[in-house]
Amino acid sequence: SNSNNFHQAMKIDSIAQLAKFILSPECKSIGVLTGAGVSVASGIPDFRSPGGMYDTLQPDLITATPTQRAAMKLEPMTVVTWEMFQETQFPYMEVRRPFILGTNRRQWKATIAHRFFELLHAKTLPDSKLTRVYTQNI
Repeated sequence: SNSNNFHQAMKIDSIAQLAKFILSPECKSIGVLTGAGVSVASGIPDFRSPGGMYDTLQPDLITATPTQRAAMKLEPMTVVTWEMFQETQFPYMEVRRPFILGTNRRQWKATIAHRFFELLHAKTLPDSKLTRVYTQNI
């Protein structure tokens, strides 16, 4: 059947086969779905891992009301909620400050994953097959 042929055509056993398929006319479009971990190797901490933003959050040091600090202690994700941001932008801006300063200093470097996405785009031109990159990255 047609669907059976599709599965056989998609059987990829090596990186070389994958590269060959990507460069072939059979491959029409490439979508990438990533998480924040893609940028961790750049030195940008993610939110949820040990040592990440939620783990290291110190609400007592953040410009916020006692009620807001209590909410952040109970649930660290509160610091990045829209509701908190509408009340005051200080908590969000304070926890993002190291990232913003690092961006200004060009501290963050592309990882091998970022370079792979760049390569997917460049090597499939003129009509890049990389049509989507969905990420939790900022």
